[in-house]
Amino acid sequence: MEHDPNIFRDSSQVIQEVEEQLERILQKKFRDVDSELVERINREKEAARKRKEEIEREFEKEKTALTDYRVMVRDFEEQRAGLLNEARDRFQKVAQFQAQIESLAKSTVDEIKRVNEIQERLEALRLKTSERAAFLKNDLRERFGIVAEVMEEEPKPLGLDLDVELEKLRKIKDLLAIESAAANLGRAAAEPAAAEDELAEMDAAAARSVPEAPEVPEIRDLISGPVPPDQPEAPPEPAPSPEPAPPAVPAPSDEPLPVHDLEAGPAGNASEEEIAAALESYRHTEPADGLGEIHYFQKDKGAVADPEKLLDAVDRTLDEGQRLSVKLGLTESPKDQFFIKQELINWQESLRALFLRVVKMCEKNAWTLPRYTEEIINPQVLRRMLERLSMENWSNLEEFASFATTVAELRKAFRARLEPRLPYLLSLKRDVEED
Repeated sequence: MEHDPNIFRDSSQVIQEVEEQLERILQKKFRDVDSELVERINREKEAARKRKEEIEREFEKEKTALTDYRVMVRDFEEQRAGLLNEARDRFQKVAQFQAQIESLAKSTVDEIKRVNEIQERLEALRLKTSERAAFLKNDLRERFGIVAEVMEEEPKPLGLDLDVELEKLRKIKDLLAIESAAANLGRAAAEPAAAEDELAEMDAAAARSVPEAPEVPEIRDLISGPVPPDQPEAPPEPAPSPEPAPPAVPAPSDEPLPVHDLEAGPAGNASEEEIAAALESYRHTEPADGLGEIHYFQKDKGAVADPEKLLDAVDRTLDEGQRLSVKLGLTESPKDQFFIKQELINWQESLRALFLRVVKMCEKNAWTLPRYTEEIINPQVLRRMLERLSMENWSNLEEFASFATTVAELRKAFRARLEPRLPYLLSLKRDVEED
């Protein structure tokens, strides 16, 4: 078999063409990769450009907000400076008014002392005249047998009521002290630390410029004087006859009996300590939500709530609320203020639960309240207090102060009703034993 020499030549040519095609394919793939890389780079550049524009817009917004904040801070500083200037001016006026009031108070005390001295001199002159007239009357009767009529004494000049005048001065002094304390508390709650320093300097300056307040003397210091010499006893002035007492009107069955009616019963001869001990033997308690215990008296079926212990629980709650209110006014941290307000609301809720328990028991006729004090503390009054505790919010210091004022008035009226205490104990014992 013979070999064709062109076969090798053709094979070499074919291989060369295949190599050229492979080279072209490779170069095309390289170009494709480069094209994809260029496109990817272009896309990344476009995305980066857009991101830069977005960041720049956000930065412009931040710059605008910063500018607005700078304007707000400048306005705040201007308002703060204006308020501080106004507070300083008004404080200076207060200092001037206090100085004027103290000067007038000192002048009033001096004038009262002078009037007192004049009254003492008039009294001494009256005594001297009376002694001289008595001497002349005796001399005429002994020497000439003439019985002379002594002239009637002129009516004494109306004296000033020193107690009333000094009480007015003390009320003015107490009012100034209360207003000053309230102003200091409000200023401490509203102003930052820098404002407190400035106002402290103002207080020191005012204290240096205002003279010390004259101390109001006691009544015994004003009316005390030299003891007059022994004098002949003058006929006593007739005392005004007491006005006849109005006829007693029988009280209805739901009114507390008078003292003499209560003492006419089996416990009429018992002392206050014995009646209190008997009532303590009827005392019962049950737990209250966060406020200790609820006290009531019970002998058989019915029960009588103890309003004194109820007011004591209210006083403890208000004292704690007052402490938290002062702490809230001196706290600047929003977080601490939140926790203090929450604690205030918890105390309010505990007191509301206490009132709710007593009101429900009274409405179910399971408990009653003492008839002796029912015009002051009764289920209607407790219901109104419960409604206020449910509607108001003690974290608002104005609402807390209003509630505390109402309780103070109620407590004052209740304590005045319990004086003297024996009739109340007798009536309460009768209520417990009857129920």
